[in-house]
Amino acid sequence: MIRKLLLGVSVAVISTALAIGPGMAQKSKDTLRISLSEQIPLLSAYHWPVAQAGQFYRRIYSGLMAFNEWNGKFVPNLAKSWRHINATTIEFDLREDVTFHTGNKFTADDVVHTVAYAGDPKLKLRFKSRYTWIKEIQKLSPYKIRVVAKKPAAAAMALLAFRILILDSKVHKSLAQKADYGRLSASGTGPLKAVMVHRNKGIIVERFDGFKGNPKHFRAPIKRIVGIHLPDDQTKLAALLTGDVDIVEGISQENAKNIAANPDLRITNKKSSNMVFFAIDAGNISGNKPLADVRVRRAIWMSMNRDQIIKHIVPGGPAAQKMMALCFKSAKACKWTRDAAPYDPAKAKKLLAEAGYPNGFEMKMLAINRIKDIGVAMANEMLKIGIKVKVQPSNIGVYRRKQGRGELQSWIIAYPAGAFPDAGNHLNVFFRGSRTRYMDKDPIILKAMKMGAGEMNNEKRSNIYAKAYDRANEMIYNMAITTLPYVFGHTKDVRVEHSQLSAGEIHVADHFFK
Repeated sequence: MIRKLLLGVSVAVISTALAIGPGMAQKSKDTLRISLSEQIPLLSAYHWPVAQAGQFYRRIYSGLMAFNEWNGKFVPNLAKSWRHINATTIEFDLREDVTFHTGNKFTADDVVHTVAYAGDPKLKLRFKSRYTWIKEIQKLSPYKIRVVAKKPAAAAMALLAFRILILDSKVHKSLAQKADYGRLSASGTGPLKAVMVHRNKGIIVERFDGFKGNPKHFRAPIKRIVGIHLPDDQTKLAALLTGDVDIVEGISQENAKNIAANPDLRITNKKSSNMVFFAIDAGNISGNKPLADVRVRRAIWMSMNRDQIIKHIVPGGPAAQKMMALCFKSAKACKWTRDAAPYDPAKAKKLLAEAGYPNGFEMKMLAINRIKDIGVAMANEMLKIGIKVKVQPSNIGVYRRKQGRGELQSWIIAYPAGAFPDAGNHLNVFFRGSRTRYMDKDPIILKAMKMGAGEMNNEKRSNIYAKAYDRANEMIYNMAITTLPYVFGHTKDVRVEHSQLSAGEIHVADHFFK
């Protein structure tokens, strides 16, 4: 009864969606079937902040504002206007014409409740600091609030836009287990509403006809989207070839060639702000002493021909961008003045000899499974200067455990930088908390991070962060290798566009039928 009431779906609708079979004309039904690489048990920015889930929930729930990366400006969403009262306080006028998917009226109470829930010290969340910077929210009227930070926070607007997605407080309060919000219920105010969320059966979302937002920023071109969990490339490819799905993402270069050869299918490569970065244990936490020498780290970096790796190994290589620093120019306050060192194997060999390792040494590299081929290619490049690398394919859970135990010598990770395009946030991802050990607690970077976090002037903040990004390139701590493009295989009736707001993100609402 709860599921039927809160998700607003009948058994007949679910049965019809799941009964879709191969060869049926889904364009005529205005239904798009997409593959899910991950099982998604709930749609929640708080309890399940995972990249593929975010492709759904960022168009189901809404924040007070949104950030337009194309012009670098915040645009209205649930708030119609705002003003900075002082360095710690922002006042918002809320929209009065918005309803949740359940039909409940949106008011200031929903914002107050959401922030109080996420910031509750008793609630354990993986990324708790995203919410604990707020001291209080003052409700001035049913449609006016003030957000008061504990101290000046340069990223306050971005945090409110990207991290605080507003819950339907009436529904949320009614749940015995609050974490069921996003599973038994997923009531938002966005252009898509959840019809079904099930770890094994998948996800169904539909266009919300009551959406009152700006269609220039938020769209829903397809009536119904069905997400089906397909765990590996071969299963995804088979489902696309047999007509069980209409679009799959994350295709390897080899499979992309097979799909492109089919006259009924197409490959679309799109630029993304998904970043593949390479990190080295400069602090000698793992016990591999050579890595503590900056000359060795420079030799490692300069041994790799990134142009060739991107061309031949990176999926969607033609759409990939060779990166020169750890942030994107479209991100707020992103700046650097020192590019990453160029490919120079002769110089790399000389640096190794100077450091006392003319014959190289051995090291381990953990590589997240989906990008393990990039790791293998990097290892082959390092072997040319005598460094023998054992690549260890792994998942994100193992990576986090090994990182916490200080066992990582080097690693490559795919990071969705577009999920929160702020240069300060990127630095937190690379260098905050326990990660400071691996870069030997570099004082220049840590000082820049601290100063930038409280600098409200964006130009000054950019110049502060430039010192951190330049230092990272100088010392070879974490290094951005390449972007990881979106590679979609799909039927010829499907078209994929970039987000209306993000320069490097694509959500499920960015797919169209031709």
